[in-house]
Amino acid sequence: MRVILLSFVLFISACADTNEKIQPTEKVKITNDAIVGIDEKVSGKFLHEYANTWWQWTRTMDKQESPVRDLVGDKCSVNQSGDVWFLAGGYGSSKISRKCIIPEGKHIFFPIINMAYWPKRAGSTTCESVKKGAALNNDNVLLINVELDGANIPEARKYRIKSDKCFDLFGLIPEELNSPKVYPAATDGYWLMLKPLAKGKHNLKFSAQYNRVNGAFGKMAQDIEYEIEVQ
Repeated sequence: MRVILLSFVLFISACADTNEKIQPTEKVKITNDAIVGIDEKVSGKFLHEYANTWWQWTRTMDKQESPVRDLVGDKCSVNQSGDVWFLAGGYGSSKISRKCIIPEGKHIFFPIINMAYWPKRAGSTTCESVKKGAALNNDNVLLINVELDGANIPEARKYRIKSDKCFDLFGLIPEELNSPKVYPAATDGYWLMLKPLAKGKHNLKFSAQYNRVNGAFGKMAQDIEYEIEVQ
């Protein structure tokens, strides 16, 4: 969903029904050993760098091939590369269940809920302005819940990740395609990096909801489920 707000273009990723609050379930907790620490690096990059790259990745394919727009998981492997596998949420309010086959040994990075801002036209705003725009709803989160194989991932609310440096939204598109530069862009939200999962089948659920009074998209929520098979 694309919405023009003042001089910015706003996207909210991976959200669900705005009229129904998602109630977290009580599950046995698993240890934080399953996730990468917020200040740790994976293959030489911090998590806030992967958040920027995740948004750039979403612009490397046509809409018909987009894993974010895919409702079943058929596009899960599109334009994946490197040691980290990106999982998608959904644009706007989303309740989605997908299946995904992931190669063994991959870290898995995904947004629980997040926002991104970038200028409507080049040079119309600053890096600090888009950072502030992306932060608005993330300052008011009602709930966050993440489950892996039926067990809660503890303290997911502590994994708020935001752009340290602004980025070009089309930065991963090959230069020969002559795509425009969309800078400055910034993202802010709640993200997790899972350590590589054991071979076999896994279930991942993540849900979240904003609670910003009188703000654009202030009641957005998400409810995403993945059936993952590691091969």
